[in-house]
Amino acid sequence: MRGNSGKNLTSHSVSGLFVFLLLGAFALFGTAMVLMGVRAYRQTAERSGMHNTARIISSYLRSMVRADDEAQAVRVEEKDGLQVIALVNTYDEEQYVTRIYVWNGSLRESFTEAEEPFEPERGDEVCPAGDMTAALSGHLLVVRVLAEGAWNEVDIALHSDVFEDGILP
Repeated sequence: MRGNSGKNLTSHSVSGLFVFLLLGAFALFGTAMVLMGVRAYRQTAERSGMHNTARIISSYLRSMVRADDEAQAVRVEEKDGLQVIALVNTYDEEQYVTRIYVWNGSLRESFTEAEEPFEPERGDEVCPAGDMTAALSGHLLVVRVLAEGAWNEVDIALHSDVFEDGILP
C-alpha cells in the first residue's frame, strides 16, 4: 500500500503543478492582451483627436468666411508679425472687423470696430494651433493651420468680389 500512495502523491503534485502553470500562462497572455488593447486604444484616441481638430479648424474657417463672403469683405493681412484673415463688415453704418489668427498656441478670433487697434491677446480661443498661413489668390482663400503636429489645409472659394491680392486698394 505504501507504494501506491507515493505514486498518487507524485501524480497529484504533477497535475497540480500543470494546473498552476496553465493558470499562470492564461494570466500572462491575458495581461499581454490587455496591454495591447490599451496601446491600440491610445493610438486610436490620438488619431481621433487629430481628426477632430482638423474638422474643427476646417468647419470653423469655412463657416466664418462664408458667413462674411460679401463684396470686398475678405482679406489677408499681416498684423504685429501675425498672418490674419480679416473679415470686414458694416453694421448700422459702423465698420467692424473679425480677425482670425494664431497666437500663443491657439487659433483665435477677434471682433472689433475697424478703428480699434489689433490686440492679439484679446481674441477668443477657438482651438489649439501652432501656426497659420493664409493666401488669397483671385477668388480662392487658402489657409494652412498647424495643429497637433500636422498642417491642415483649407481651400475656400469666395463667391463675391475680393480686394486686389487680398489687400485694400
